[in-house]
Amino acid sequence: MYRLSLIISEVFNKYLPLADQAKVQLNLDFSDTTQQVAHPEAVKHDLDQQLSSALQHTVGGEISVAVTNRAITITDAATVLSPAACALLSNRRVTVKSRTGFGTTITIQLSTPDRTESPASTDPQPAPKPQSRSRSTPTKTL
Repeated sequence: MYRLSLIISEVFNKYLPLADQAKVQLNLDFSDTTQQVAHPEAVKHDLDQQLSSALQHTVGGEISVAVTNRAITITDAATVLSPAACALLSNRRVTVKSRTGFGTTITIQLSTPDRTESPASTDPQPAPKPQSRSRSTPTKTL
């Protein structure tokens, strides 16, 4: 386990000067600094990638980063992305939603969601059994 506050601090401080240059106010709401995560590199990568994208797409305004016990949420009220862009930025851990008048919200899950699919949907179909070319007479029972 790794302290989430170290990841948040490193990535947030990396983007503060870039936000200042772009005239974007960067806010952080993180109350539980003792929280830990199991996959720090994945969380750091996702946060870095999504915060970079948010700063590239916003023109002025404000970007907020909020951390809860389950997710990191990046909110940018000044940017609206197309459904195609949202789909490209989303993945198993990251969900991007955008709507005119509300801006863009990026949610990074801190634990990977469990996939509860039926075995039939995840397992490949078994190969059909080869049919015999010889004919046999079926046995009849009375």
